[in-house]
Amino acid sequence: MHYWDDPWFRKQHFMSRFVKNGYKVAYIEPTFSTVRKLDKHRIKYQTNRLFQVSYKKKDDNLFIIKPPRSLPFGSNPIISRLNYIYFAFVINKVLRKLNFVNYILWIYRPEYAHALNIFKYRKLVFDITDDFPAYKEKKPNKYKYLKECTEIVGKRSNLVIVTASVLLRKYKDIFDNICLIPNGYDSNLFSGKIEKVPDDIRKIKPPIIGFIGTLFSFIDYKLLGYIIKNNPDKSFVFIGNCEDNCKNEWTEIIQYNNVYWLGKKKKEDIPAYINRFDVCLNPFKVCDVSKSVSPLKVFEYLAMKKPLVSVRMKSLEDEDVAPFINFASSYSDFNEKLNIALREKETFKEILNYQVVRKYSWDNLFEKVLYSVEKL
Repeated sequence: MHYWDDPWFRKQHFMSRFVKNGYKVAYIEPTFSTVRKLDKHRIKYQTNRLFQVSYKKKDDNLFIIKPPRSLPFGSNPIISRLNYIYFAFVINKVLRKLNFVNYILWIYRPEYAHALNIFKYRKLVFDITDDFPAYKEKKPNKYKYLKECTEIVGKRSNLVIVTASVLLRKYKDIFDNICLIPNGYDSNLFSGKIEKVPDDIRKIKPPIIGFIGTLFSFIDYKLLGYIIKNNPDKSFVFIGNCEDNCKNEWTEIIQYNNVYWLGKKKKEDIPAYINRFDVCLNPFKVCDVSKSVSPLKVFEYLAMKKPLVSVRMKSLEDEDVAPFINFASSYSDFNEKLNIALREKETFKEILNYQVVRKYSWDNLFEKVLYSVEKL
């Protein structure tokens, strides 16, 4: 989940557009365990209190609600259930105070399954952005719990939205009124109109192979090591935070002399960095999780008219933009296609059908969301 002031993802983009369309929105931010330390990059707004819900008015029709800190070991099914029932109880009190009546409850977290009766909603929408059970596939109890929660929420929903064709095929015979709306990009931000070059990338020697996004456990660090080692004449630039659970793998990557880790950047500055990239990377681990992922970075790369190389991801291969992505089947194939993309970078803009890319702007995707919601 994402705080409102995090880099914007699907949740903030859709909810901000509901606000612009006259809807009154209460955005429920995430929380974290009572024993966990603050994330360094979130200190300013990761202000959830120990035993108290808080809220603030962000705009005329936008309210931000912060649940209390959670019990530790929140991925344990029993504790998870207690946490989300508690969250629902305190959130519902705030919603009543803010005069939310007969509202649409928009769910991203399936763990709210056993707390749905606490909310006094009129309609329920379940936006499935990932194959959540797959993240816990190696832990049978947690996998079973998330699978159960996903099915409970989906079956009770008036509308189910999925981000990938894999998820559509998985749930179309289980849930009613289901539709596919993938992730996308901000057409105002990623317009290609860049005036300044950021100082910290200005002096990095081209060609530049770039990556934007969080460095987390589902990145294939062995793949990164392979292509970096085999391309010492190229500069590899990474923009984003590194999660604690993969710092060991990332430490090995940043030892290479041709690797530049520039850290987290403001969302409005990201296009200027992509503009300096010659080729972009989508180096996910190939697994059950990645089959159903719809990576925002891919649409942002294409919006900036940059060639990219990606591992094979079924969700992306089924999208209309697939012909403009260099999919690689192995480490050596990835390396080969990286060099081909670099050689052909000037002709890529001529090949790219930008009308197809525009279909993935958040504005266009939201039109489908709004149409589906207003039919309920």
